[in-house]
Amino acid sequence: MNVLLMHRDRDFDPPQSGPWDAQALTQDLALDTLWQAMAGDDEFLGGVVRQALFAGLQNDRDTILYRQAVLRDCLSNPAVVRRLYELAVETFEKRKKHYFSIFSSYPSSILRDSIELMQMLVDMLTALRDMARSQNGRFMSDGFTGLFAMLDRELDDDYLARIRQHLKELKFRQGVLLSAELGAGNRGTRYIVRKPADVALPWWAHLIPRRLPGYTFRLAERDEAGAQALSEIEGRGINLVANALAQSVEHILSFFRHCGPNW
Repeated sequence: MNVLLMHRDRDFDPPQSGPWDAQALTQDLALDTLWQAMAGDDEFLGGVVRQALFAGLQNDRDTILYRQAVLRDCLSNPAVVRRLYELAVETFEKRKKHYFSIFSSYPSSILRDSIELMQMLVDMLTALRDMARSQNGRFMSDGFTGLFAMLDRELDDDYLARIRQHLKELKFRQGVLLSAELGAGNRGTRYIVRKPADVALPWWAHLIPRRLPGYTFRLAERDEAGAQALSEIEGRGINLVANALAQSVEHILSFFRHCGPNW
């Protein structure tokens, strides 16, 4: 998903440093006064307007007209635009409350934190989509109409419901079902998480202890070494799933960064 409010065909990603004479330009044109009037005490906005001004020195006519149309929509609908920004800020404020251990060496920790963050992000995306749907006909620019159409198209109810269902399944309330192959030295390799068969059983079947097909074993109550070994096997199995979900979280966070603060 792309925001596309600053450019027609790409997201706004200005260089961190301005032109070589940025300091002289700022002083000669009293740009600090302009930026203060535009951003107030919002440090993020102050940084963005500075980057946008210096990055815009090479803009072509089409880009200027595209942004002016977006600006007209902002001036006509200030409350909605402020709410868009507030949603982005709120998302990152909530993110900071989660310890996202993306650099953790434990796949189970990455998966758990990714699930918590993704659940929060789905709620924020739903709020953003609902707000976009309520603005039909009030925005005229290609930038905003494209953004709202994309949110309505990409974030339909069925899609969001599937995400919530996948997140529920990834909590592995009934345990983790894995497959593996034997590699060199009879060590496990090619671990893959499998989805358990969804078999409907009559109510009375749940009262009878089930005998699982195949060979099974149970750990002794105080077998710490065995528990550690099983935990390592589980980690190898869910590693790909954990990393994939963590990347999805970062993808959605990147979308919100282009709507608001880039923290």
